[in-house]
Amino acid sequence: MDRNLTRLTRLDWSRIEVAEHVAGQVTHAIGSPGALRELIDNALDDTQLLGLSERQWWGDRIVLFDDPDSMLRIRLHRFDQGTHFPHSHRWPFHTRILKGQYLHRLYGPEEYVKAQLQGENPKPLVPSTIRTEGEGSSYAIDQHMVHSVTSATNTFSLVIQGPRLKSESLRTAQNGSIIWKGGRATETKAAVEQVEMPKDRLLEVRELALRTGVIDR
Repeated sequence: MDRNLTRLTRLDWSRIEVAEHVAGQVTHAIGSPGALRELIDNALDDTQLLGLSERQWWGDRIVLFDDPDSMLRIRLHRFDQGTHFPHSHRWPFHTRILKGQYLHRLYGPEEYVKAQLQGENPKPLVPSTIRTEGEGSSYAIDQHMVHSVTSATNTFSLVIQGPRLKSESLRTAQNGSIIWKGGRATETKAAVEQVEMPKDRLLEVRELALRTGVIDR
């Protein structure tokens, strides 16, 4: 694991093709059932990682590793069935699907999306690319790309999050308007507490991962 972390902390995320190659090798290694089990068990015993993990409306976001200096973060996601509104991120990232699948829509960079929705002649936002990301699929996108997913229940993915390069990310609302969102530091105390993940929930996700073969015994 230490060698993999060294490779990631030195990674130049501005070269997204290189980032996908290197991060893909790492997720292939740490996404094996035994290695992932060790990472989840470590998160169970680490109060800092547990405090960063969240139970969101769309599923569970478990932080397996966090390095404030490099801003590198490794997460395990478990999805419920549902559709996300188009959004971007404050960081580039790589992800690998470990189990299940989701429909992945890519709309284009933020500036293009803003022009579509807020230009002189606003138009409905439609994706330029649609993919089905299944088990073993991986990809990397930068901090400007706007995308959305429709997930199947108990889809698991492993995410390597690069450094935060923006203070806000783009979200679209149901009415087509654009919302800019900051991170946890910009949320109210009540909002943060609402998504906190108790240890019992992490144990439940671990059991789901075990039953679906994402981790072993």
